[in-house]
Amino acid sequence: MRRSLIIAMGARAIRTLTAARSHRGRYPARDQTTSFLGPEPRGKDARTWHIRDKRKLSPRLREFFLYSPALGRTVGVRVLLPGIPAEVSPVIHLFHGGGDDFRSWTDFGSAEELTLDSPYLVVMPDGGAGTYSRLAVGSEVHDWPRFHTEEIPAFLKANFSVDWVPASQLVAGLSMGGYGAMKYAAWHPDRYGSAAAFSSPLDPLSTVPAFDIIAMREGARSLSLFGDPALDRSEWLANSPYALAENLRGLDLWFSAGSGSLEGAKDRDLLESMISSQGERFSARLNSLGIRHSWFPRTSGLHNWTSWERELGAWLKTLARRRNYASSDRRRTDRVADGGQFTFLTGHALFDIHGWRVEISRRRAQVVRLDAVSATGFSLTGTGSFRVRTPGLFDPGRRYDISVSGPSGDNAYQQKADKKGRLTFTGRLAAAMHDPIIPGKRTAHFATLGQDEVTTVRIASAPVDAAVDGERSTADVPDPSQTESTDDPTGVYIESGRESTAADSSER
Repeated sequence: MRRSLIIAMGARAIRTLTAARSHRGRYPARDQTTSFLGPEPRGKDARTWHIRDKRKLSPRLREFFLYSPALGRTVGVRVLLPGIPAEVSPVIHLFHGGGDDFRSWTDFGSAEELTLDSPYLVVMPDGGAGTYSRLAVGSEVHDWPRFHTEEIPAFLKANFSVDWVPASQLVAGLSMGGYGAMKYAAWHPDRYGSAAAFSSPLDPLSTVPAFDIIAMREGARSLSLFGDPALDRSEWLANSPYALAENLRGLDLWFSAGSGSLEGAKDRDLLESMISSQGERFSARLNSLGIRHSWFPRTSGLHNWTSWERELGAWLKTLARRRNYASSDRRRTDRVADGGQFTFLTGHALFDIHGWRVEISRRRAQVVRLDAVSATGFSLTGTGSFRVRTPGLFDPGRRYDISVSGPSGDNAYQQKADKKGRLTFTGRLAAAMHDPIIPGKRTAHFATLGQDEVTTVRIASAPVDAAVDGERSTADVPDPSQTESTDDPTGVYIESGRESTAADSSER
């Protein structure tokens, strides 16, 4: 009964949002009026992204049509030039929700007017139906994360003067776009400094039917987005901001939701009410982890553009106040110094984080924890085998003592850092297999036993061999994780806004 109710609510909400775009033709994910560009590129032209068309819509607003290899087709992108020009500009990656497209924020959300006095370059890429995930549609694969996190940055780098410092890269969105923003921030906490979500579902496992509806609107089969919530739970967790909340430590987090009702009105927006309850749970999750954030449950507001325009304005005012604060001598330092300690959760088998390169050969999907990572070592949980390459933290050509301890036993050996000061480790995790198999339905029967087992790698400077390294210093490599930190652990606090209609006065 509850599943049927949620499906009905989700379908009604998407129909309402889609109807607002009926004057532009069919559903945006299916037809973005790109027929004037002719057939899609093929062969060599289809291997790299490129601009197929561009136009100037206003003094600040530009519209581009990009061919995306990640999507295998041409999609639209709108860009707002900074209201306050500078030599290099910070960027806001602003995502739309389900039922809308790359034109929505400027057509319906007053993005151009709200950013008139801001220094941000605002990029608004298309997101299809709004899964913000890798999705199989028939024989095609729509890799929206690759488009948003790799091809869009490459497009910006080639065409605009952008500040690529993480603190100057902000990501935000409404509804499913806010889900995408928080997920991308959790996947790449070393790339972004801020993340914001307006009326967004942040715990997919609590909203399975809604995610299923969005995927089917793009043409996928039911339960093909992340699989079955029970049998493929790891995939759902790997795509959940709630499950990956630990990765958001150190980012400026801002999220809000309406109550689902308006003053004096009897009707209630059940979709917005459900999202508000998810926001409450997400805030509680961040509280339990001691992660600073700003959560604003509004006393009124529906799942509509009136609310999202208000929230974008409120967030921009918050950013302006923080910019003024950051202009003082109390500028925030980087979250993770070179070699400094950090922890990272992920469901990806291949990933880069803070300069560390990790590859895991596994028989089925799993969420792994890369823990206590520093120049002295790290630990990994999970099953399979691993290959880890460090950043250039060590003296090139110097020998280091390596010890690997885990379920498969203990191993100790020496290794020389390469010319770039990097070390590379390989080994087995729990239940490691010799042959790598790509996870899928045919491997779903493999047990998940051992996914919580820990394998630990320790790194120490080896005694200098006078015959080989006689001219080198005998001093050990310092551990950057032991350097003095500017962060005061007692200074962590949670911002919370309970007052509602005056959005810009809700920040505390």
